[in-house]
Order: sequence, then C-alpha cells, then structure tokens
Amino acid sequence: MAVVLGEKGGQASCTLAILGKHVQRATAMGEFGRATCAGELPASESAAGGS
Repeated sequence: MAVVLGEKGGQASCTLAILGKHVQRATAMGEFGRATCAGELPASESAAGGS
C-alpha cells in the first residue's frame, strides 16, 4: 500500500497487520510526501489463497 500526498501536503499514515500481528507503520508529511507499507503472508496462508 502506498499513500502519496499532493502539492498541498498534509499528513497521512498507513499501518499494516497480518494475521493480527503488527508488521509496519509509515507516515507521509509535507508536499508530495509518501508512506509505503508492505508485507507478505506466511507461506501456509498464501498457499491456501488467503490474500
């Protein structure tokens, strides 16, 4: 997931949890700020189609 702010700026954030466990948090601030959160499902979940 990516959040990109426009020319007016501001603040935005993303938080990622997989199977109830916190994986990542990022905050974007200011003009064209960017916050990106990414993660992978455990092998047992992705093989079962749990995306």
